[in-house]
Amino acid sequence: MTNSHSKSDALYTQVRDDILTLTLAPDAPLRLPALAERYQVGVTPIRECLNRLSADKLVIIAHNKGFRVASISFSELLDLEHSRSAVEGTLFQRSVQRGDDAWEARVIGAYHQLSKTPAMSVTGTQSDIDLWNRRHAAFHDALISAADTPWMQHFQRQLADQLRRYQLFIQTGLRDMFQSHPENAPQVAEVYAKAMATDPHDDLYQIVLSRDTARARAVFEQHVNLSIRAFQDLNTLIPAGTIVATTLQTQNQEARA
Repeated sequence: MTNSHSKSDALYTQVRDDILTLTLAPDAPLRLPALAERYQVGVTPIRECLNRLSADKLVIIAHNKGFRVASISFSELLDLEHSRSAVEGTLFQRSVQRGDDAWEARVIGAYHQLSKTPAMSVTGTQSDIDLWNRRHAAFHDALISAADTPWMQHFQRQLADQLRRYQLFIQTGLRDMFQSHPENAPQVAEVYAKAMATDPHDDLYQIVLSRDTARARAVFEQHVNLSIRAFQDLNTLIPAGTIVATTLQTQNQEARA
């Protein structure tokens, strides 16, 4: 790899991480001179990086308006979850069918770590939330790691990254609600916590132990549906005027218009 390619990849990774971690906020304008100064590179590498990120649907190129961070919306969140069900559900089924003892051991280890992690709660510390997010992702990665389908796994990683941005946005927004809307926050936090609890992952774990290929796809779909129902409930419970509601609900209304 040439030095120029190495620098280009490093810039791409840095800007991409800043988008996924909300350092660059959804729908924020991406002005080339400001970004060039921020990342200490020239305007041309920044433009090339943003074009590359547009292929990942993390950056939007607006005609005569330049670049901006991809917005988020409730309708897109549901689309991502349904797509995840189709892609990751297939990968899970293939892993159950093809997985060996080493794969099963990976799943058992990841499940053990997840089950020992404090329950997800937006009222917890940020370090507890980060730990749960990492171990939850590790468990799902282990579930599909025996699929041996490179293209589908590539698509799954793209979906997972997009959903990670949504999860972080929602988690941050719900934490803020305890300051802005303390009367609504506990109920909303409880709905989110139920969907993110360890218990809904037990069925997936049991499918692995039993190697029940016939039921794997349906059980994974049921698992994703728990998240979809939780997001639907949250979309009606989150008070108007909060950042989460303004972003998700307003964008969704625009999409329907």
